[in-house]
Amino acid sequence: MEFTFTQGDPITEEEALAEAQKMGLHAFAFDTEVEEDSELHWHEFKAAIWLISGEANLATEDGTVYEAKPGCRLTAPAGWLHRELTSQTHRLVIGTDIPSQDWTQPVNKPAAELSR
Repeated sequence: MEFTFTQGDPITEEEALAEAQKMGLHAFAFDTEVEEDSELHWHEFKAAIWLISGEANLATEDGTVYEAKPGCRLTAPAGWLHRELTSQTHRLVIGTDIPSQDWTQPVNKPAAELSR
């Protein structure tokens, strides 16, 4: 599945929220920390994510590792397989095509449950 990962100039939370709104996405900001590498998983929503502060790492299904710094933007379709890798606290803005209150649980769907 196609996704984009681009490193740009740092962006403020307000700027990222405004971009998400222009894209017609439901967006919010939050702080997160990944204490251990996650299992390969997917989400039911398409997403655009901006890294506001801190650093984060993720890996794709084929094991390619991406290192994100402030200003990084990721866009991914629903069903994109990936793993979050251990990282310190970082702040993200995420915009999705489904409001967060409508996400089904668990949010991280096991890779084995993805019908291709």
